[in-house]
Amino acid sequence: MSHLSLYSQWMTLFFMTVSGATLGVVYDSYRVVAHQLRFPRWSLPLFDVVYWLAATWFVFQMLVKGNQGELRFYIFLGLAIGAYAYYLLLSKATVSIATWIVQAAKAVVTFLLRTLYVVIIVPIKTLGLFLLAIARFVLRIAIFLGKLVLKCTQPIWWLVRWLFAPLVVPLWNRWGMTERVVRWWTGLLRRIQAVSDGYKRVKNQWRVLLNKIWKWIRPTK
Repeated sequence: MSHLSLYSQWMTLFFMTVSGATLGVVYDSYRVVAHQLRFPRWSLPLFDVVYWLAATWFVFQMLVKGNQGELRFYIFLGLAIGAYAYYLLLSKATVSIATWIVQAAKAVVTFLLRTLYVVIIVPIKTLGLFLLAIARFVLRIAIFLGKLVLKCTQPIWWLVRWLFAPLVVPLWNRWGMTERVVRWWTGLLRRIQAVSDGYKRVKNQWRVLLNKIWKWIRPTK
């Protein structure tokens, strides 16, 4: 093992003290972020492992700068001193600042989402409801006019049916037109139902997504 000068030893102790304090800052910040953003419980052990791996790499890099990576007793002493000093002097301030930063970021995200909703979603929703109302009105008018036309032309249809029934009915039955019409109508109803179900699923998924976003950005009590 190479001999280290007193200056190198003191510098190594200083680097380790700074490293201990830095690890404390990162750990408290990570703890605040995990609490404010409601990380799932199952993810916390994973993030802990990532934190300790990153902390090990950081301490090693600081150790290389201090004494070329040699392990000495005062290295652990410096880490302990830095962490303890940070806990006594800066821990509460770090937690408060990190909490404020996260809540400010959540407030900005909330503002942007609400602005997006007001500027984009509300006009689209209003336009969609307006077009839907027009479509329903036009459809009702068309149904009313269709019933009126059928009512007025009913005697003509009776005459046409009486004249052409002996010719058309055998061909209709021979070609199985009744079954074809039933199959076509059933398929059409099935497609309409599928479109309606798809719309309901998309609407429910969008509502669930908005609820999740709101729970995520809602201030933690």
